[in-house]
Amino acid sequence: MKRMLSILGMVLLCGLSASAVCAEGARAVVDTTRLRLGESLTLRVMADFDDPRVEMPEMANFRVSPRGTSSRMQIINGRTTREVESLYLLVPLQAGEFVIPAIAVMDGRKAYHTQPVSIRVDERSASSSVDQPWRVTADISNPSPYVGEQVVWTFRFQTAARFQNARLGKPAFDGFSAEELGEGRAFEQVINGRRYAIHEVNELLIPQKPGPLAIAPASLSVAIVTGRSRRSSDPVFDDFFGSRNVMEQKQLTTEGVAMEVKPLPVYSGDAPFSGLVGTFSLTASIEKESVKAGDPVTLTLTLEGRGNIRDAAAPQISLPEGMKHYGDTPVEEIALGPEGWQGKKTFKTAIVPLKAGTVEIPPVTLVWFDPSTKTYRSQRSAPLRVEVLENKAAEQVEVFQSSGPGTTFGLAKKEVRLKGQDILPLKMDADAVRHEAPMGMSRFLAWLGGPLGLFLVIAFALKRLTRDLSVGQKLARKAILQVKEAEKAVGEGELFYAKLHSALAAVMGALAGRPVEGMTGEDIRRIVAGVGGTAEAAERCVAILDSVEAARYGGGAESEGRRKEKVQTLIQMMKEVKA
Repeated sequence: MKRMLSILGMVLLCGLSASAVCAEGARAVVDTTRLRLGESLTLRVMADFDDPRVEMPEMANFRVSPRGTSSRMQIINGRTTREVESLYLLVPLQAGEFVIPAIAVMDGRKAYHTQPVSIRVDERSASSSVDQPWRVTADISNPSPYVGEQVVWTFRFQTAARFQNARLGKPAFDGFSAEELGEGRAFEQVINGRRYAIHEVNELLIPQKPGPLAIAPASLSVAIVTGRSRRSSDPVFDDFFGSRNVMEQKQLTTEGVAMEVKPLPVYSGDAPFSGLVGTFSLTASIEKESVKAGDPVTLTLTLEGRGNIRDAAAPQISLPEGMKHYGDTPVEEIALGPEGWQGKKTFKTAIVPLKAGTVEIPPVTLVWFDPSTKTYRSQRSAPLRVEVLENKAAEQVEVFQSSGPGTTFGLAKKEVRLKGQDILPLKMDADAVRHEAPMGMSRFLAWLGGPLGLFLVIAFALKRLTRDLSVGQKLARKAILQVKEAEKAVGEGELFYAKLHSALAAVMGALAGRPVEGMTGEDIRRIVAGVGGTAEAAERCVAILDSVEAARYGGGAESEGRRKEKVQTLIQMMKEVKA
């Protein structure tokens, strides 16, 4: 009897040990081994231990999307078993016979592997796709566009069933610049006598390079309502608690889109190509037809059309000699419409004529490529004329000079006002109070004549010093004052550039020995070279003039450090003038 019991105990232990070994491990299960393109399959990776780590291998023929994990516990005959399930959605990318390879599932450092699974993917069936209550498609407005031409990619979800929780997975659009066209649209349409709800999503694409380009399939994860279930067979109970929908999770995929992007034809025109592709027009206008020399006038170029207008640069302007121009930031009024980017872009340029006379601004030419005609097109603006008047408002040069023997110098003295006269100093003892005899006439005259004589001596000395000053010396003194004022206004923006311009004009006048008006870069180079200055010093002064005019007419500004550098350049020039 004892022997029988021991044998039975060993058999039970072996049986328990064997079932435990068989239960532990990992396995892979799919809901189907045969499907068509556009359909999906569900892959479940199950592990019989806690915290499994699934290492999904690369599968070039499928798009793999994880769908979360779940776990369940069972107690059978007093024994507890636990199973952790990882869910994946696989979408085939092409037809053929494929194998899902063995999948490694890690339990700490120990690895378990599932068995490979064979899958067969068939081509799409046109009849079945039409008859089924849902389908997805993707197409392109133009499969053979030119580089830079706008095309529209459209994703369409067509369903005769109710659905929930739709999530669209767009492709990467490699080789394109992409922009979503609005929020999509929804409408209904009757197809083969059946009413469908259709949802569209549009994407604006602009190819960036020529050659064959492929847009990968798009996918839609959606829960389709396939029926309704009730909680009970009791109608009263059902009316109170209601019923619920039966949902089926679907992963629908479109076919990929193949495109052949054509390069732009070779351009051989005289005017430069703008790089624009689409349909455009150009207009030009001038702010006013007459202006004084040295005053700015605004030239406006307006570019309008449809295409890659956001990439438009300012058209080239060729101005006659004796004029300067400073561009401003362009103003964009561009919107994304059903056919892509369209609108207008305005370029404003401040033109400064330096000499009086009639100036003609040559036409501005815009060249773009029109895909509809497959040719380069150009448009020239009308020529513009500006009457430049003489500017008689010459700069007033304030020089220090004597106007006669009665001239006085120095600052005006303010009247002395006494306050608190009712408060007198206290005398602490009697010795502090003494009687002073009245001042005599001779002593009074001596006391009064001393300061007067000193004042006359200083006035005479100043008169002798300034009487024989040349215009250049007077301008040099003015330049010193103007440079100091510019140095004080370094942080004042527009005021600084006004002071800097006055200081530069004064320095150039000191070098030339005469007042300088309406100076240009060539004037500065000529003046500096005439006094033996270096070409480098002349270019530094020309750079000062350019920065001043850019700030005044074009809206440009510099950092405070760059402003200080320009003041130091003028100070160095003043040292050369003094030498």
